[in-house]
Amino acid sequence: MKKHALMVVITLVLITVGFSGCTQQNSSSDNSLSDQSKIQAISPVTESIQTILAKAESIESMYYEITASINMSEYGTQTATIKMWQETPYLKEQLTGVVNGATTTISVIQRPEGTYLYDTTQSKYVLTTTATPLTTPLVSYLQYLDSEMIKTYLNNQTLANLETVTYDGKTATVIQYSPLQGENLMTIELWIWNEQGVPLKAFFTMTMEETSLTMELKYSNYSFSDIPDSTFNVV
Repeated sequence: MKKHALMVVITLVLITVGFSGCTQQNSSSDNSLSDQSKIQAISPVTESIQTILAKAESIESMYYEITASINMSEYGTQTATIKMWQETPYLKEQLTGVVNGATTTISVIQRPEGTYLYDTTQSKYVLTTTATPLTTPLVSYLQYLDSEMIKTYLNNQTLANLETVTYDGKTATVIQYSPLQGENLMTIELWIWNEQGVPLKAFFTMTMEETSLTMELKYSNYSFSDIPDSTFNVV
């Protein structure tokens, strides 16, 4: 578990400092993630968190976007934007990170036969190996927000301060849990959309050896329409 957690930090650093060969670059500027005005407490929770999370399991196709603000004690604050297309058994991820005003983009497609990384030098998707740390840099991190994983964590932990709020015009339930404990500590505060059972916002805090990390993720532009098969083509 410690080794995996350290790999998470390494991949996030790689995202923020940029890639070579398989990337595209242009200029951009950082965006503020302040959204306190969008959050308003409302009545207590009327559905169990397990019932809310179960709603996500019936979703067959889903597109959404994530805006991330990542702060590491040794590297300062960086930003990233992720576009995700999910339709079992396929997944496409397009991640754009901003570093010193420059934008770096990577595209990844997961298919049953393996994971493909877009290589701009060849102008095509290239099959990679699961041992390559650049294949799914943020997907591995987002596993901690998977509904099945959350239910596992909650079964082993005591929920505190469970509340219902309005976030960005949607009714959401706020929970907190700790996927990693001990020397490598991770705590997640998560806003779950009651109607669909998917995340609306997440706030991570992590401490590992001499490194500390905080990360805020904001989810937006959800669509549950069918995704064209061509989205996951690699040729």
